[in-house]
Amino acid sequence: MNKIAYLFGAGASRNALPIVNEIPSRLKNLIELLSSEKLQLSTEEKFTDIGLKNLESKNVYQKELITDLQWLLDESSKHASVDTFAKKLSIKRESKKLNKLKVALSIFFIFEQTLNQPDKRYDSFFASIHNELFDFPENIRILSWNYDYQFELSYFEYSGQSEISNIQTSLNINHKYGDNHQRDKFGIYKLNGTTGLYSDNGWKQYMYATNLNVEIDINFINQIVRKYTAAIYLNNISSNFSFAWERENPEKSIVEMAIEASKDSIALVVIGYSFPFFNRDVDRKIIGGMKNLKRVYFQAPDAEVLIERFKAIKDDVENIELIPKYDLEQFVLPNEL
Repeated sequence: MNKIAYLFGAGASRNALPIVNEIPSRLKNLIELLSSEKLQLSTEEKFTDIGLKNLESKNVYQKELITDLQWLLDESSKHASVDTFAKKLSIKRESKKLNKLKVALSIFFIFEQTLNQPDKRYDSFFASIHNELFDFPENIRILSWNYDYQFELSYFEYSGQSEISNIQTSLNINHKYGDNHQRDKFGIYKLNGTTGLYSDNGWKQYMYATNLNVEIDINFINQIVRKYTAAIYLNNISSNFSFAWERENPEKSIVEMAIEASKDSIALVVIGYSFPFFNRDVDRKIIGGMKNLKRVYFQAPDAEVLIERFKAIKDDVENIELIPKYDLEQFVLPNEL
């Protein structure tokens, strides 16, 4: 059976989530939402169950979250992208600020995905590749640079499950601290991790919100602010997404899992991914491991540009057919399927 690999980038979620130049205005909207009178948490109640000493009121931490989102807005507006700002913090070894960035950015995307329906192309994709027994093709591997929940939210209607963690198990989703890796099975490999938290070296996983198919009300705000407080103030809680340049545990490397899963692919479908310089080392490792590639499909408005960037990633392209795809209505389903 011919193995097909997909490589997803931010453009794959374009119809649901903001692209780089849209993030500032959407951050402003979230700050206004969290500042609205009807969504203010109590000035007297406290998060007594998270293990913090000298706790402030829930409302104090809500205001701190708003301050962090404003900081993210101000700082990201000064840089070409949030990734650029994150890289600068990493170089300067400002780990607390980098963690604050990850937490604030994660919460931003949680709200965006609660407020907006998933990109409909994911729904069509699942409908196309599912067989009548509700199984996924064993020859498809999906590698994604996105830490969003578009796969999970789109699969909600098929699975009947509401909790994100359960859906991730059903989809065989693998990330930095979530190893569902099965060599001969359909799988999704999140190279930047996923929007969530972990403790105890990855043994315990936490979601900012267990279910995003809900209304944004005071209970949802309480859930988010509680996780925010734990993520910022507890030393044993960390963000479950990382950037490409950050080192990870070599014994549990998502990159190595992705290489192993996709190395015998004969076709690669690149969807909405621009091969940014920050990711180049990892891209070279993964794509360089695909020794049997015959065709690569590039789905994007500027597909020709992506083809040129791809040539900088993989040396031996003489015998590989590089095919641009400009129709963005549905994700490409290659002839090799």
